[in-house]
Amino acid sequence: MAQSTFTPNSMQSSLFAIAWNDPEVQNILLAGGSRGGKSAGIVALIINRALAAPNTKHGIFRLTLTNCNKQLGPARGTFPEVLDMMFPGYRKELEKKPDFGTFKSDSIFRFHNGSEILFEGLDKTRIDNVLGGEYSTVWVNECNQIKDYEDVILQLASRMNGRGFLESNGKPVKDAQGNPVPLRPLTIFDCNPAFEDDWECQLFRDHKDPLSGQPLDYPEWYKLLKVPTEDNAANQAANYQLGLKARYKHSSKQMARFVLGEWSKNNPLALFKREWFKWGDVKKSDLVKIVVAVDPSGNQGNKGDYTGIVVAGIDASGHVWVLEDASLKATPEVWAEKAVAMYDDWQADYIVAEKNFGGEMVRTVINGVRRNAPLKLVNATRAKIVRAEPVAIQYSNGNVTHLDGLKELEAQMMDYDEDAKKSPDRMDALVWALTELLRLNGGASGETRLVRHGLPSF
Repeated sequence: MAQSTFTPNSMQSSLFAIAWNDPEVQNILLAGGSRGGKSAGIVALIINRALAAPNTKHGIFRLTLTNCNKQLGPARGTFPEVLDMMFPGYRKELEKKPDFGTFKSDSIFRFHNGSEILFEGLDKTRIDNVLGGEYSTVWVNECNQIKDYEDVILQLASRMNGRGFLESNGKPVKDAQGNPVPLRPLTIFDCNPAFEDDWECQLFRDHKDPLSGQPLDYPEWYKLLKVPTEDNAANQAANYQLGLKARYKHSSKQMARFVLGEWSKNNPLALFKREWFKWGDVKKSDLVKIVVAVDPSGNQGNKGDYTGIVVAGIDASGHVWVLEDASLKATPEVWAEKAVAMYDDWQADYIVAEKNFGGEMVRTVINGVRRNAPLKLVNATRAKIVRAEPVAIQYSNGNVTHLDGLKELEAQMMDYDEDAKKSPDRMDALVWALTELLRLNGGASGETRLVRHGLPSF
């Protein structure tokens, strides 16, 4: 087998040391900004634990199964990438054997020693599949998306009863008394910190019970590991850190969350409240209408603001699903290409775009990418906060669900209030999308017909 190409950074090395050498720690939270190496380090640890203790069961969980399979594994995402770096050729050889490797139908990866990793979602439709097993290791990815501490996180704790024993070179590892050494159960969480009243902040930083607010009886069971983004520079694109800081320099809360990895206080004046957000999965075929909404930047080019691009759909019951945030900082030609790509990817009905900035330019650049792309131009006639209020009401009524993976959009929404100084580009696009889908009175006027270049208007 070829030599491993996985080299842990300092944070990942600390994680391995705590997991293997600190017998008191039963729960670890990795909290930090984006691209700090959290996921890769956790996956590497779980792989090592699965191989060190034959016939053990481990779980890699996220809010929804769709995003768990998409982002983490077993067939694609972080797990196969890290496994291939750690043990080049191992996965390919394993897949040749009928009883091992990736089982796509039930989201399981089985190692040659009988150990398994289950990939699952923790939403209401999937949680029973998780609670039916007993695990030696569990990882809850993006744990602050799990709102229900009592019925999900505490339930998971009751399943940490996997009984496995360590082996080395095929022989049992024994302690000084000659007894087999068990693999100590371990639960791992990770997140980009959001708010101080989130359960993981109370549990791991403040060492308080999230339900009672009382001090923990055994604080030594809980270990917080901060993840500095800078420590993983070797695995980041050139100027990634510089771009990240430039992106969030006007928002102290988003800087704290995505760069510094710190929890912030809730904004009591925010238009969108954290408790209003819901996450789930939906089939594209269940949506009766899909739109791509574009909020063009007032400043052109890579040095300007972000252009908000959000995809949303509505089902037959009138429930809205926010599907993707494709916002980017780019020239008009580039963001137009992205908008049309989203139209194609989601098989959308049409593109809706604000024309206040650029007027005919918006139509020109989109038609330059796709001459017959259905386009509806809208004009903002009222202030942003007024346009957003009808959308916020839909969230408060539980009429909107987000797909997983919209962290930056959600952070911007929960930070927006009437006194906000910076234009909320992503949120603006979302407001246009929901205003269009629900026919809300959000202060939009102008062209109300679809425009197809070269085709009759209707």
